[in-house]
Amino acid sequence: MSYQDDKRELLKLKQGLIEESEEIHEEEKPVYELHGMKRAENFFYHYKWHLVAGAFFAAVAIFLIVSLLQKEQGDLRVMVVTKDHQTASEIMFKTEDLERAFELYCPDYDNNGYIHVDVYNADLSDNPDPQYTLAAVTKVTSEIMFGEAQLFLVDSQGADAVTNGNLSQFVDLGSLYPDCGFIDGVFLKIKDSGFAVNAQYHEACPDDLYLAVRDASESDDNSARSLPAKKKALEVIDNIVNSYYAGWVDDQGRIYGINGKEVSQ
Repeated sequence: MSYQDDKRELLKLKQGLIEESEEIHEEEKPVYELHGMKRAENFFYHYKWHLVAGAFFAAVAIFLIVSLLQKEQGDLRVMVVTKDHQTASEIMFKTEDLERAFELYCPDYDNNGYIHVDVYNADLSDNPDPQYTLAAVTKVTSEIMFGEAQLFLVDSQGADAVTNGNLSQFVDLGSLYPDCGFIDGVFLKIKDSGFAVNAQYHEACPDDLYLAVRDASESDDNSARSLPAKKKALEVIDNIVNSYYAGWVDDQGRIYGINGKEVSQ
């Protein structure tokens, strides 16, 4: 078949005048099967970047898991929820000081000889990055859902965010300590308290900053965690109200548990 004949045949195929040509056939490419090292080399050549990315993410996951397992578990967890941007920024900077202040009032619940309190921050102030806000909301929600933190450090708007405006979800501290000047209803005011002094926050501390305890109950799905955490939170509040230290500081700054040491504010 000549070149011109092939050309006419192709033209007929394109125009739909014929569906199949008896003269023109597509040559099938031979398929080669690879075995052994050749097959492995071919796979690595085509998927090397997928393998590198997978190995990287696997290494990161292993690192995070190992870090979590090796992290010193706290005797108490405190959740900070604020919506005022300045307050949120200050508390982020003061996290270590706040932990040390809580540790002075926190008993050695795990009986390992020293005290550690985890302070988790959730900044709910306006932020142009929606992912940042989502991460903060998720952190608060997960703490409430799993019941790890029942002691909250909040500003007024942060308290509303935690309780959806229903402050009765917090323990009524006023009924427990009617004579305490720092307590009003569910809130223990931080400003000018001995706790603020120990946190080195007595001067810059805003008026709108409080401690509150979430009122967990037997009906909670997570009551196995939330009720013990609530009991710890109330004991720490009691120590703060009564100026009662449950820990002492060594020369290196580490806080150890004691039966209690009464101090003056």
